[in-house]
Amino acid sequence: MSVFTTIQLGLQSGRYLTGWLKRLSLLFLLSLQAITAFSAASVDNISKASISPYSATYSAKFSGLEIEAVQRLDEVAPGIYRESLNAKNFLGKIDEQSTFSLTDEQLLRPKEYSYVRSVFGRTKTEVQRFDWQNGTLHYQKNDSHKEITLEAGQLDMITHRLQLRRDLSAGQTAFSYPVISRGKLKQYAYRVVANEVLETAIGPLATVKVERIFESDSSGQFTAWLARDWDYLIVRLEQKKNGDSHQLKLRSAVVNNQTVLPLKNDRTKTDGSTE
Repeated sequence: MSVFTTIQLGLQSGRYLTGWLKRLSLLFLLSLQAITAFSAASVDNISKASISPYSATYSAKFSGLEIEAVQRLDEVAPGIYRESLNAKNFLGKIDEQSTFSLTDEQLLRPKEYSYVRSVFGRTKTEVQRFDWQNGTLHYQKNDSHKEITLEAGQLDMITHRLQLRRDLSAGQTAFSYPVISRGKLKQYAYRVVANEVLETAIGPLATVKVERIFESDSSGQFTAWLARDWDYLIVRLEQKKNGDSHQLKLRSAVVNNQTVLPLKNDRTKTDGSTE
């Protein structure tokens, strides 16, 4: 092979390598732009996720007992929120609440959860205090106390349902949350079943029906209908587990200072869309 031929081949190889490098650089830049755009969109979506105050009254049944219930969410201090459920009748009452904040990434971070049930004069109290700085959950049930390790992202019974509502608002259809309940870490998984127009005391409301996915050996059942037009407020809830059954049915509500009203279109389809 002559020196001239060698030089030609070298130049051709160089041009090929240069072109390949250019294409690789372009691909890298496009990928970087896509990643940047996706990250920006994700951050933007997270930043738009807000906590909406609400107050709702329900007719409820707890293990067969008729109870009136009030559920509400308020900002009790700048950046500090509290969601609570208060249910009572002449036989007893249930008070459940969670105080929480938002992280810089707009994720829910519980601070304290409490559950107090008083029926026929017998009272049961549970408190969970989340010590995020030391990574410890302090759990107290009546006079007993224990500590468990706390990991980022773990929620309580109230905040995980609020997170479900936020995820529904973001368009998700399958969900799984690490939840600390009764001092134990559990995984709560859900799925969207259908969109339905549900008849309520308010009138017809467009809802999304969600079911909890239990382990195969569990006889538990949990179904909730959440209002698609009203920040996915719980409209109806049915729960059965270990012989206990709970039901909630919405009677009235105010979300973001707006009274919840029924669908107006008489030709609304069963999934909440209109003809």
